[in-house]
Amino acid sequence: MELNLESKRRIFAGGLALLFLVLIGRFAYVQLFKGEQFLEEANKNRVRIIDVDPPRGLIRDRFGEVLVENSPAYAIYAVPAEIRNAPEAYQIISTALRMSPDDLKQQIAKNKRGNFTPVKIGRQVDFAAFSLLNERRLELTGVDFRAESRRMYNHGVKAPHLFGYLSEISDAELNIYGNNYSPGDLIGKKGIERQYERIMRGEKGHRFIEVDAVGRVIRDLAGQDTTFFKDQEPEPGKDLLLGLDASLQRMLEAELAGKNGGAVVLNCKNGDVLALVSKPDFDPELFSKPLTPEIWNRLLNDPNKPLYDRMVQSLYPPGSTFKMITAFAGLQTGLINPNETVFCPGYYVFGGRTFDCHKKGGHGTVNLLGALEQSCNVYFYRMGFRVGLEHWTDYAKRFGFGIQTGIDLSEESGGLLPDEEYLDRRYGKGRWSKGMMLNLAIGQGDLLVTPLQMACFAMAIANEGRSFKPRLMRSILDPFTGKEEFPEPDSVYVRDIRAENWELVRRGMFLVVNGGRGTAVGSRVAGLISAGKTGTAQNPHGEPHGWFIGFAPFDDPQVAFCVFIENGGSGSGAAGPIAKKILSFLHQNNKLGTQPEPIDSAD
Repeated sequence: MELNLESKRRIFAGGLALLFLVLIGRFAYVQLFKGEQFLEEANKNRVRIIDVDPPRGLIRDRFGEVLVENSPAYAIYAVPAEIRNAPEAYQIISTALRMSPDDLKQQIAKNKRGNFTPVKIGRQVDFAAFSLLNERRLELTGVDFRAESRRMYNHGVKAPHLFGYLSEISDAELNIYGNNYSPGDLIGKKGIERQYERIMRGEKGHRFIEVDAVGRVIRDLAGQDTTFFKDQEPEPGKDLLLGLDASLQRMLEAELAGKNGGAVVLNCKNGDVLALVSKPDFDPELFSKPLTPEIWNRLLNDPNKPLYDRMVQSLYPPGSTFKMITAFAGLQTGLINPNETVFCPGYYVFGGRTFDCHKKGGHGTVNLLGALEQSCNVYFYRMGFRVGLEHWTDYAKRFGFGIQTGIDLSEESGGLLPDEEYLDRRYGKGRWSKGMMLNLAIGQGDLLVTPLQMACFAMAIANEGRSFKPRLMRSILDPFTGKEEFPEPDSVYVRDIRAENWELVRRGMFLVVNGGRGTAVGSRVAGLISAGKTGTAQNPHGEPHGWFIGFAPFDDPQVAFCVFIENGGSGSGAAGPIAKKILSFLHQNNKLGTQPEPIDSAD
């Protein structure tokens, strides 16, 4: 019995000693082999990684003038797991941000990526809201404030259709753009901001902060030589230099105020867009902060459609500005003799139907040059029927009609160029007559174009076949190194048109402005020889639309342009005066032929 008790004591003592040896061994193992790992895990429990957004690249005009820049603002983040007294906290936050608690909860749920991952709940918060939340910070555990920026458009150039705007990234866009973005980040949604998002965005950085048990920031670890956590500085986005001339853009925005329509001015030497104005428009500052549903619905439901870019997206019949296509098709095929004359009594009868000329008393006897100068419909009715749909469509396609121009803007329309296949599909095979060519020959009927396409048409004629894809972005500038990258312009050629036919059509456009009977003699500018073509397009929904396309100087074209006024009544009366303003401005300011110097420093 005693031996048995002694034996038990020895076994117990031995077991106890063995347990201590195991514990000591485990402690030694943890210290020697796992200490660094557990230290890192401990650090992770008190250290939080914070994304640092990169400064977005600026948008400048061709001479380096800043048109869109950044200004400081605040963003508010919340860590869901660290919010205490959630109902009270949500009420405080939603009141400051002028939203309902339910909307706030939905936003957190939408952007949530884990209980301990910060969620952006407010962006571009004004100082009043920031101050209110900051005063009650002790009641808002898990809520943090960070600096961010918002876009500023305070340089007298609105151009909202051109610049576009930023808005919160969607789930679909997160999948496309990848790790450089987080829920709640802003991303380019329209215009230049969207087209060159990756260039202007830059690369996100991160820093580490130490927090206490309730998530309050104790200190910023930035710059400290931590063992496990290394800060990464963000890489700023690059600046965009547009082909835009800010002074010309400002002038046109002022001249077109209160009108429906717009203007496009192109550099004939490389396709740079010198100005692009679409009216009516909207204040881009509306999108520099969170947009309320009321404002968005007002813009969306406005009958004048200010969100729509009339120069790039809207489609219209081009009217008499398209008569040059009929001329080219007839001259090239030999179906039009430029010296042949036609008598215009003011109307033309075909198939029992009377087709009017715009001059009721008629133009009398005219040849090709006279018909272009005076915009005689009767001449082009007869020649259009002679040319026929196939040849007419062929030459319209050569000039790029029916397809997009390729400008660096999304949502561009390609227009509608009716060919035989289209007419069969719309009206039924054999159910349309060749008489449709009478309307198509003068730019009416089913034909639809964008004003941008017409500006490109004018550029192609100005350069006698060598054109360029229109472009907004002229160069990319690294604001820190001063290095500027210049993409090559994309040439577009209109081939197989004889030199004498270029000369004839250009001469006709010269007479429109400079001839004794030209429809645009009122658009002459003293000291500058230009060429153009007016157009008055019939509109079944109201007054006719007014067109004017042209180029200058005549002998060495530097610019081509298109002015379009919805329901303007006539091309010469509505669009002509705006065209004259464009040419006068460029001529008086010595801008015809002015080329910008490269930007060689960060300013």
